Amino acid sequence: MTARSLVLPLAAFGLAAAVIVAGIKLLLHVPGIPYNVSSLFLDHASLPAVTFFAVAVLWIGAGAALVAFAVANSRRPYVVLPAALVLVSLVSKALVSRGATYESLDDILGSNNVFGIVTAQQIWGEWWRSAFVRLGIDTVDFIERRVRYCALYSIPLLAIASGLFWRALQKRHAPMSRTALLSTGVVAALSLWLSSVVVVTMAATDNLTELIAAPGPLGIPGEFYLFAVLVLTAANVELILRVVSSATRWSWAVGGSGVSVAASWLLLNAGLEQHIHKYSLVFSATQFLLGPDRQHALSMAALFGRWAVAYVAIVVVIALGSRIAEALIDGVRTTSRRSAAPEAS
Repeated sequence: MTARSLVLPLAAFGLAAAVIVAGIKLLLHVPGIPYNVSSLFLDHASLPAVTFFAVAVLWIGAGAALVAFAVANSRRPYVVLPAALVLVSLVSKALVSRGATYESLDDILGSNNVFGIVTAQQIWGEWWRSAFVRLGIDTVDFIERRVRYCALYSIPLLAIASGLFWRALQKRHAPMSRTALLSTGVVAALSLWLSSVVVVTMAATDNLTELIAAPGPLGIPGEFYLFAVLVLTAANVELILRVVSSATRWSWAVGGSGVSVAASWLLLNAGLEQHIHKYSLVFSATQFLLGPDRQHALSMAALFGRWAVAYVAIVVVIALGSRIAEALIDGVRTTSRRSAAPEAS
């Protein structure tokens, strides 16, 4: 039973990764898929590249579950949270870098420009200019690349982990103090703010920022609507996990997911720019993300259909990764308790 509690989650993880690999391979042969998807993978979508990417996709949910567990079971959750966010983000970076092309990552993360700005323009003063010169451009670029990725990845990671945090907290032996909860909430808010500063304010590419509406409806910045999509996704994942745990009321999961698909579509369009002028063309951000290319526009109904499929797939995969990670955590804890039992007696 001890070995089984560990083997089954690992086997489920491997099987899920294999299914995702097969799904990606099939998707790449579907006509009219977005060109930024068809050109995403290394080595012309070789099996190793797609496999690493599949594991990275499952890691979205699994990593969030690990963050939630670590924070919920720590005596100082406000200290553990930022460290856990960075660690999980770096694991994702390692996986994605072995599955996606550098060009695709550059489109999102942008070019490394901090070294040149600090040394040439001296925006941080002489001390930092001298420090960067001593470190060298390769070291600074290496750090900047990972800081930018961690900042971008931490935003959805925080949203999903927050939803899973309350599940993990229910398994904690002693209740967490209000002070710890409040401090952790403050740290989470600061982490989210710092990440948005790096991703949006200090962006090194317009491929990301030009897609965000500024402002969106009601004068609200587009990034707030997009973060609401992430919060809605996290809530949808939590709903599915609750239904799976109780094995009842699947109608709640289906109905809630249906409402989430429609609401997320409205929020997505509110947060994205609807008129982008580029290369003598005018197109919407949703057309850019979901359409085959900039020249061949799809109807709103077709775009919504693609979004619905993508959204449901994302929610299911995140929930699956989270559930597998939770099962693995429970298995490790069970094994540890059984190993310690003879010593206790």
